[in-house]
Amino acid sequence: DKFIGDAVMAQWGAPIGEPDDCDRAMQAALDMMVELDRLNTRWQSEGRPTLQIGIGLNVGDVFAGNIGSDRRLEYTVIGDSVNVSSRLCGAAKAGEILMSEDFVRSLGSPPPTEPLPPMELKGKSQPLPVYRVKR
Repeated sequence: DKFIGDAVMAQWGAPIGEPDDCDRAMQAALDMMVELDRLNTRWQSEGRPTLQIGIGLNVGDVFAGNIGSDRRLEYTVIGDSVNVSSRLCGAAKAGEILMSEDFVRSLGSPPPTEPLPPMELKGKSQPLPVYRVKR
């Protein structure tokens, strides 16, 4: 969808959803981690600094469409579900993929996961159940 500072936002399911959108997002996250490991192995052998990422995944209703003004208009998604994804991403440590409970339930083929203590996230009145992909 877009670059936001040092983050990348990606979304599946808008404007047209598929039944396996969550599985596609999960596979993209897993693929990103594998490719980053390969890149870091190469860079380390060349004496270059390595990169680390954390990923946050969530599912839910969003507002999708062209957002902005006459001067700048872009297609994107906004809403609480997007905010939760961003908060999970911010909480993810290097190499972690964190997911909301709703996201895990939406997976047709979930990878091995482990529950974490519920997280208190900005904008939420109750701690959110969170899962981490076992790597």
